[in-house]
Amino acid sequence: MSLLHRDIILEKIKNADCVFKHSIHEAVTTSEHASQIRGVALSSGAKALVLYPKADKEALILVVIPAHKKIDFKKLKQHTGKDYTFAVDVGSQVDCVPGSVPPFGSVLGLPAYADSTLASELNFNIGLLTESVTLSKDDYFKIENPIIGEFSKEI
Repeated sequence: MSLLHRDIILEKIKNADCVFKHSIHEAVTTSEHASQIRGVALSSGAKALVLYPKADKEALILVVIPAHKKIDFKKLKQHTGKDYTFAVDVGSQVDCVPGSVPPFGSVLGLPAYADSTLASELNFNIGLLTESVTLSKDDYFKIENPIIGEFSKEI
């Protein structure tokens, strides 16, 4: 769990003068559980995935997709030219337990890719399983400045 990630993310949002909601709740480990606890649609969730190219396990990236979808590795390859797979040890690689990874690659030291089909209002964990933020997609894009493309598909 990373209190440092949380603090940096909240500071970034506050410094950008964005309207947001910070909430503390019971621990959530899946996007489905998080949407239930938050009382929001699953589609508003911003699911952050840590990936690496199969040829280089050290070159991690962060891909943020809508929580009701799954990563489309073919679309990601079309955009990046590389075959990616899921990082094996997310906890030690980005100091977040699975399920708590925030959509801020800039905080984790990773390039960030964001799916263009993210909802207009996003809900996501901020480095802890027990804390979330609600923020507009436009404000998220402004703060994070991710590479935007279509990287997801329907489940």
